[in-house]
Amino acid sequence: MRKLIAIVGAVTVLGMVFAASFLGALHQPEPHDVPIAVVGPSQAAAGIDAVLDAKAPGAFTLTPYADEGSARNALADREVDAVLIPDAGRLVVASAGGRTGSTVITQVFQAAAQAQGRPLAVEDAIPLPPGDAGGISGMFYVLALVIPGIAVAVLTFRVAPGLGLAGRLGLLAVAALVVGTANAWLSDVVFGALPGRFAGLVAVSAGVTLAIGLVSSGLMRIAGAPGVGLAALLFIPIGLPASGGPLGARFIPEWYAAVGQVLPVGQAAEAVKNVVHFDGAALATPLFVLGGWALLGLVLLVVPRRRTETAARPVLVG
Repeated sequence: MRKLIAIVGAVTVLGMVFAASFLGALHQPEPHDVPIAVVGPSQAAAGIDAVLDAKAPGAFTLTPYADEGSARNALADREVDAVLIPDAGRLVVASAGGRTGSTVITQVFQAAAQAQGRPLAVEDAIPLPPGDAGGISGMFYVLALVIPGIAVAVLTFRVAPGLGLAGRLGLLAVAALVVGTANAWLSDVVFGALPGRFAGLVAVSAGVTLAIGLVSSGLMRIAGAPGVGLAALLFIPIGLPASGGPLGARFIPEWYAAVGQVLPVGQAAEAVKNVVHFDGAALATPLFVLGGWALLGLVLLVVPRRRTETAARPVLVG
């Protein structure tokens, strides 16, 4: 009976972890430090910033750009989330960078323009594809890479516990490439949710799966099942909402977004988004974080373990 009560208690706590993490992060999205380019002199940006800050302190960070071309380049390079051109009465967004973000930006700036009695036309310069009109495919796609990465680590240790380092690394690499190719084919060719960059999507998908597989294998080697359980807990119920999920990191509590910046799930989602929709822009940080996790896993796989067996000491007979 005690074991049954313990099982019920354990699954209840697990459910509460999921609920607290997802609902705590996503239930009340509010923007913070959303970067906006303003075409015009710095005085114009400062005036708009003062108006916005009075209504929503800290929600937006405005940066002046001398011309529309450089501001649009910043949008394409993921340096800003929108471009405001006050003199032309235009706002340029990129919904491919985040449906929620572009919607909130549009609502706020249109309301501000309406309050001043000026029209504001909106242009979506980098729209979402028809196969992902809601902008949620990328995050769930990454989940479809993380779970196989963890699973291949667990199953390999179960089926072939004595497999050497070279064999284990080779198997992880092959599995990552197969998983990445299969998922890219489904998302691009079959469903059209992440279209147009098949080779790049295969490469980043395989890299994500390999990084997750390496760190999960390393934890499995060092700590066994509890180690890989920790990885699953860290990457899914914590890592997924800490990335901002379909909302984006700039719309969840800042401390949680900071946690998500160093976990692989959010960076993997950014890498997928940037490869598919932004021609591979802004990949340095995602690849650096994913590479760091892969390196951690590799270190855990090669570091010598302390021997658990102690040699029998000779008995001295006086």
